[in-house]
Amino acid sequence: MILKQMKRFKIISVVVVTLTILFASLMLISSQSLKSVKVKKDVVKSPSLNVDTVVDVNGKKVLFIGDSHTANHDFGWQVILCQKTGMKMNNTAVIGKHLPWMVSVARQTISPHYDYCFIYGGANDIHGNRNPYSVVKDVQKIVDICKLKGVEAIVLTGFNAEECVRPLKGQEFYPKAYTRYQKILMDSIVDATVVDTRVVVRTDCGDWTCHMNPSGHKKVANAVIKQMNFKTKN
Repeated sequence: MILKQMKRFKIISVVVVTLTILFASLMLISSQSLKSVKVKKDVVKSPSLNVDTVVDVNGKKVLFIGDSHTANHDFGWQVILCQKTGMKMNNTAVIGKHLPWMVSVARQTISPHYDYCFIYGGANDIHGNRNPYSVVKDVQKIVDICKLKGVEAIVLTGFNAEECVRPLKGQEFYPKAYTRYQKILMDSIVDATVVDTRVVVRTDCGDWTCHMNPSGHKKVANAVIKQMNFKTKN
């Protein structure tokens, strides 16, 4: 009788242990499944950074600061850009101006009224053999003013001088010097978007220093639109 009870107790113990192990295994599997679901749920919930988002700038107020490369009021790149996107333009660019002058314009003109400020300068400074680091510092001053006023700054590199410029006597240094300026610009500017507009070729230039034909202005405008992901009206 005692042997039978012990045998029965042993069987019950084995069953209890087996059920305990089985229950623990089921709980572990369930826990892992819940974790997997939670991770997937979190992934779905987490915001995705879509760098391809198109930016609608229709009606945005924009300021242009520059020299002769932005001063073509008939078919300049800035005109094409605003026509294609619907931005409202104030163009302060003047032929022959240098960066220190542009800094003064920035101080007088940039305000929270504007959404964007396009800065395209340096050609005349480099023509005058000015230190490219000093030129870039002036560009940064304009960018800093933009940041202070809550305006998004966009800096253009300009054309590929070594491809497009045919320097006059005494200006042989210019193409390489301008290329150096562009590299410092792209490497150094902070708190602004630097748009690479080295998209024109020699046939897009109207003179030895590449004041652009309509084809060149169109290419620069399209480069800005593409790199900034601006929405176009057509």
